[in-house]
Amino acid sequence: MAKPVACLLCRHERTTELDSLTPEEIGRLWRYFGVTLGAEAQESFKRAARVTQHRCAACGFEFFDPVLPGNGAFYTDLQTQVARYYPGDSPSFLHAIDLAVRAGSRDCMDLGCGDGGFLDLARAKGIETHGLDLNPKAVAAAQAKGHDVHASTAEAFAQSHSGRQFSLVTAFEVMEHVPDPVAFFRDAARLVAPGGHLVISVPHGQGLYRWWTLEPCQWPPHHITHWRRSDLEHLGQQHQLQPVWFGSDPLRGVQVRISLQTQGELEHVLGRRPSKPGRFWTELMTFLYRAGLCRHYLRWGTSLHAHYRKPLGSESA
Repeated sequence: MAKPVACLLCRHERTTELDSLTPEEIGRLWRYFGVTLGAEAQESFKRAARVTQHRCAACGFEFFDPVLPGNGAFYTDLQTQVARYYPGDSPSFLHAIDLAVRAGSRDCMDLGCGDGGFLDLARAKGIETHGLDLNPKAVAAAQAKGHDVHASTAEAFAQSHSGRQFSLVTAFEVMEHVPDPVAFFRDAARLVAPGGHLVISVPHGQGLYRWWTLEPCQWPPHHITHWRRSDLEHLGQQHQLQPVWFGSDPLRGVQVRISLQTQGELEHVLGRRPSKPGRFWTELMTFLYRAGLCRHYLRWGTSLHAHYRKPLGSESA
């Protein structure tokens, strides 16, 4: 009997299995989007015959087995084959830049900085830029632009730079990739100077992706966890950070249509019976969504955002 996988958020061991795919099926989903994973990237799957999505019976957190994160070759394949895999801007970037200017941030540390898209914006505002990433190609690209970027985890950086802290620490669409998100959040919080700010963004597990469940980015070796606002609030409380703002992207009608249509096509790729509405009903739902002006007040888009402040005179555990 397989050993139960404990919840990655609360460590409870009783879970419900929501879905599962084989590594070969996940590879087919990636190929649908024009991505072919090389042999070295596929090593990320070597410990699993099936990849299973779990939901914690205690806290409701959704996650996969933590032994399945992508390796450097996997992310190099994505950076090479996916146009704009690392975005040059995003709503999260703009919020963090606005915050940094208003707060007078002197320096920033971007965890999972990719090729330095956010750091470019920060430097343009006169902020000293630092970053960490495990993709060697992305690190080289960020360094070539003059940013102080290292191929390291936050934990390893903190150990090798004892006491180094920053007035702004950011992690945009990173925490869903790591096998131990609680430890990642702890290490990120430790890098924030007292009085400084931590800004996190993650994919919205209860937004667009509630319909687009077979989108391969939401499966290992890409994403290990799915997030809700309550999960982000819990982490802030656990590490004694003051909540400043929580938000999410708006959902646009075109996103509703694309996600529903693509979900059906991905089910066909796997030989599954379609569980989502056909084209007529998809177009009708999209029209009703737009006509009802839902896009103006339903914040069910692709990302959740969390902004915390570290109190003066405190150190996060």
